Amino acid sequence: MASIDVVSHGVSAVALFDLDGTLLDTPRAIVEQMGAAVEDVIGRRPDPVHTRRLIGSPLERMAAALGGHDETADVTARIAAGYLNRYRETIVPAAPELLFPGVRDGLTRLREAGVVSAVVTSKKHHSAEIILESAGIREYFAAVVGADDVEYPKPHRASGDRALGALGRTRVGPADSVIGDTASDIGLGVALGARTIAVTYGVATVDELTAARPDALADHFDRVIDLLLLQTESEPAP
Repeated sequence: MASIDVVSHGVSAVALFDLDGTLLDTPRAIVEQMGAAVEDVIGRRPDPVHTRRLIGSPLERMAAALGGHDETADVTARIAAGYLNRYRETIVPAAPELLFPGVRDGLTRLREAGVVSAVVTSKKHHSAEIILESAGIREYFAAVVGADDVEYPKPHRASGDRALGALGRTRVGPADSVIGDTASDIGLGVALGARTIAVTYGVATVDELTAARPDALADHFDRVIDLLLLQTESEPAP
């Protein structure tokens, strides 16, 4: 498993962010590059709608589902490797232009308010690190947890617990939140007992997100930050 940066104790409030579709507008690029990777291996492109719905799943699970060879490890591995090459060559360099509006300013506002942010993603740890660096926002996150950092991916609570542990937390506080664009992200927050904010500008539809019963919906990143700061101000630190 990859290592995680550890920060000091004494955190007042924590915000656990998903990455794709929440901080970065990567879903369209993921669909394109994953489709090409699948085509390279099996000779046909998967349905882009199906591909988009799988965003948020660990890479190997996504590759297996799209390749149609769930029991063929070699096919899955070749698709995953091809996608990772395309990801590094095409998506990562474009990261600065893929930031959703308001992300950099919003993360600055959180940091100035004493809220500590972390990324909890279904990407592999290294893939998350390099795209956050390319986007110029890695410095805002005290920890990054990838799918290969834990045994069970989202919506299991393992990745959230690992992030909290890196921040010196043994449990969530009343002002802690999980923010994401899929039902798995909301499921993670529910499993942790944290407040949940679903963003409606990412992968899942409003109906899908509403069915997951988040505490709040946000249609742009500035609204996410307003909700986080309001929650922080209204609840005492643990």
